[in-house]
Amino acid sequence: MKKLVFLKIVVLAVLCIACKSKIETVSGYYDYETECVSVDRNGIQTVKAWGIGLNEKEAILNARRRAVDDILFKGIRGGNSSCEIRPIILNPNKRRDNINYFNRFYAPKGLFEQYAGLPDENWLRRKLKTNKKNDGKLAYEIIIEVDVMGLREQMKRDNLIQ
Repeated sequence: MKKLVFLKIVVLAVLCIACKSKIETVSGYYDYETECVSVDRNGIQTVKAWGIGLNEKEAILNARRRAVDDILFKGIRGGNSSCEIRPIILNPNKRRDNINYFNRFYAPKGLFEQYAGLPDENWLRRKLKTNKKNDGKLAYEIIIEVDVMGLREQMKRDNLIQ
């Protein structure tokens, strides 16, 4: 009788373990929020941004693009409260109305790269695990220094803001 009860418990345990769903990571497809780390007195905002790409170089470039884009159009809401919350460009239609300008601005070796630099000592470069089900895309979290004053002046020179 004891052997039969023991056997039933073992079979039940094996079934429970076998039926347990496995957690799948979706790191390459999750949408991460850009966060403020600090603000300099000379108009440099240090932000933590995520970039997604097929390799590290592409992911870091996308993180730099995203940091500039968030500062231009969304504002930085997460992280340290000392960052400017309001976006530089308040009109949400500016991107659509000036699509050719922004395609050139965000192109590789584009103008945005002058305003989004990597700190000398990048103390945070965290990579999430690659998941075979997300086409091998990588998500990198990186610290980026954005020259907000220079970016604002560039938008004024290009007549996108007053």
